[in-house]
Amino acid sequence: MQVFCDFDGTISKEDVTDRVLERFALPEWHEIEDQWTQGKITSAQCMERQIRLIEATREELDAFLDTVAIDSAFVAFKEFCDRKGLSLTIISDGVDYFIRRVLVRHGLSGIPIVANRLVCGADVGKPRFDLDFPFLSAACVAGSGVCKCGVVSRSGEHIYVGDGRSDFCVSNEAMLVFAKAKLADYCHAQRIPFIPYASFADVQASVAGMLSSPRQPFGLSAAKSA
Repeated sequence: MQVFCDFDGTISKEDVTDRVLERFALPEWHEIEDQWTQGKITSAQCMERQIRLIEATREELDAFLDTVAIDSAFVAFKEFCDRKGLSLTIISDGVDYFIRRVLVRHGLSGIPIVANRLVCGADVGKPRFDLDFPFLSAACVAGSGVCKCGVVSRSGEHIYVGDGRSDFCVSNEAMLVFAKAKLADYCHAQRIPFIPYASFADVQASVAGMLSSPRQPFGLSAAKSA
């Protein structure tokens, strides 16, 4: 069984990329965000342009990332997945370096991460940040840097845990969806069956219950179109 988890707002308590931009990016990042919300540019174009506006040293960036809080129940959920033989993957339209740094700070390593790749270079003696998109797809309806549908649809039995806009499309691909916040609203509006959750403690309890009831198809008795 494969478990896919979004990162920003799902594992982390806030959107890490937004926090980094608020702290280190030139003010123009807000204008770029507006262009994306108005549908004038894709998510990938938005992220690329915004990341290029970051003005910070690697040390400053790391120190800031070390302040990011995560769902306190995620560590136990990861250990639960290990015990039960569930393959856990983080799939995010955020930045791989940000995610990895935050996880390591909380004692988590070895989790596969599917995300946009941070590229660090030098420009007149200063660090310059850019993005690479190893999981970009021209067929991605959302225009995301990471085509979550393309990754998840290749899996067998799987569940998806998410909370936001980048999870909308993939919620149609997942066998079972755990949703909160904007994703829960979307699933409700689109009549996509889902299980509401507040923290990974809820996700763990639900999955444990499903695994202990093999007579039911995985997740069907618990999922609902709320």
